[in-house]
Amino acid sequence: MKPVIRLLTALALVLAASAAVGQNMPPHGDNRELLRMGLYPPDILMRHQQEIGITSEQRKAIAMLVRDFQGEITELQWAMPAEQQKLRGLLREDSVDSAAALAQAEKVFGMESEFKKAHFELLIAIKNELTAEQVQAINETVRRRLGRER
Repeated sequence: MKPVIRLLTALALVLAASAAVGQNMPPHGDNRELLRMGLYPPDILMRHQQEIGITSEQRKAIAMLVRDFQGEITELQWAMPAEQQKLRGLLREDSVDSAAALAQAEKVFGMESEFKKAHFELLIAIKNELTAEQVQAINETVRRRLGRER
């Protein structure tokens, strides 16, 4: 692939991902995909906690998981926009230094990957706090809700 095409592709990916990565939770559309995979964002569980029977102990455990996640990603949330700005700056030049731009893009992608991995770990840990009955209840709640949104 030509360097210019790779750079344009990299920029498009960075810009598309930056909106979701800069926040603690993915946008609504991504929540639907997570729910289809059998993973439950904490905001969904909080909204339906009485319906699915979340206990006080589970609520505390999930809150601790979320706090740990937020502590883990705080530095990434601060550092990522600066690295994205560096990439944008490299790409704004009249003549783009391919090696520098690709190296910066890899750095940004690595940070995004680190964020996504931490988020995925959080969601798995949250699911593991639920009982089989609670998973079944949230799946039914989600199925009804997604059916109404179509």
